Amino acid sequence: MGVPDAALVAVAGLLAGAVNAVAGGGTLIAFPALLATGMPALTANITSSVGLITGYAGGAFGYRRELTGQT
Repeated sequence: MGVPDAALVAVAGLLAGAVNAVAGGGTLIAFPALLATGMPALTANITSSVGLITGYAGGAFGYRRELTGQT
């Protein structure tokens, strides 16, 4: 993976994490970016899913006041 591919994936990852924190659907940004780098579909899917876990955790942390009392 070259520098342009790495930059594409980094920017897409940041955007996908932000989208997931607000409304979900960040995979719609991350997955195509990974495919654009030439990564096989299965590997891109797994990488996208694992990579966006931090976005889910960040969203839960950011909305922790609203989540208080939820079961």
